[in-house]
Amino acid sequence: WWKIQDEYPKHSTIVPIIYASDEAHLTNFSGDKSIWPLYMTIGNILKDIRRERSTRAWICIGLLLTIKIDNVESRIQ
Repeated sequence: WWKIQDEYPKHSTIVPIIYASDEAHLTNFSGDKSIWPLYMTIGNILKDIRRERSTRAWICIGLLLTIKIDNVESRIQ
């Protein structure tokens, strides 16, 4: 790690990018469907600040849609 950091120009920094996702339930009218919002933040933000919702340290960069497939095992056989 330190050897790699020495290769960068003076006063530069490495910015770690963190991705996270968590299931979000849609309305009951949609038939128990859910989505997985994909969030991004940078690791240089202190974790105490990153945890607070009011700081808006996380941004939603996309939605991962999920579907349920019935009888997957019987179709494979």
